[in-house]
Amino acid sequence: MDAFKKENISKIDVHAHYLPKSYKEALLKYCGKYPDDYPTPDWNPEMHLEVMNRLGIATSILSLSSPHFNFGDREITKVLARESNEEGAALVRKYPGRFGLFASLPLPDVEDSIAEIQYGMNILHVDGFTLPTNTQGVYLGNRCLDPVMEELNRYQSVVAIHPNRPSSVPAEVVEGLPIPVMEFFFDTTRTVVNMILKGTMKRFPDIKFIIPHAGAFLSILSDRLALSLQALPGTFGEPIKPKEIDVYSSLKGFYYDLAGVCLPRQLPCLMQLVDTDHFLYGSDYPYTPVSGCITLADMLDKTGILMEEQRRSIHSENALGLFRR
Repeated sequence: MDAFKKENISKIDVHAHYLPKSYKEALLKYCGKYPDDYPTPDWNPEMHLEVMNRLGIATSILSLSSPHFNFGDREITKVLARESNEEGAALVRKYPGRFGLFASLPLPDVEDSIAEIQYGMNILHVDGFTLPTNTQGVYLGNRCLDPVMEELNRYQSVVAIHPNRPSSVPAEVVEGLPIPVMEFFFDTTRTVVNMILKGTMKRFPDIKFIIPHAGAFLSILSDRLALSLQALPGTFGEPIKPKEIDVYSSLKGFYYDLAGVCLPRQLPCLMQLVDTDHFLYGSDYPYTPVSGCITLADMLDKTGILMEEQRRSIHSENALGLFRR
């Protein structure tokens, strides 16, 4: 990794995490040492900056990972959102240009989430927001969240989706396998398909959604979903008829971070559906350890399926066009 020299620092990392004090304390209290069956990593901003320099990252847009901090108490959730967002904004001010922030919302509470959107935009001046795939079993696309989407749309927000533990995980199946390995992909696919079926993107066209981990299973499912919708009668309880849903156009309209293991098979599949000008670099640090970040970055740099111009766009140019500052 010595090939990454400091003068070549240019990447913008849209999938990077921070661990504010109040969030870490809440995880320990409500989830123990192994949330999602995975240890909470050590993190501090100085460590993060060192890793950024090694990986050639100019700016990391920080966000909270899973689990989402709603553990069943509305007031605690509201306080955790505010404290985490304020600590993230303080990091952006302390390290200008190196960090940005996707603020978190106290979902699924609509009133508190709208208030946090306004606070994040008008007071903290955040770069966007991060939404979990589901909170307390409420998935994105659910009409009860429409007022939240309306507010995000009003601000023309960038919204990074992040996987969360599914609302229900089957018992006695793949025991011992950490939730992120398989269930994160299932939940990402589930919530994005729900958004497509409910017409979320059509009704809130000014939100720019970033789908994590190269779209999870969406590229594999797309043909099956598109053909099935054409064969379905009626409206399955929604005002939008199945035949009016354009799966392929919906998928082309999203942005996708390339965090995680998207090579050698997943990225070529996604490239058949989505132009590379909608791909963004993501490290998933610190939940992906430094050695893994280095290996995955190296794979992206060396793959023959990308031309150098496409690689530059993924590393920074696409993100520069997406964010206001």
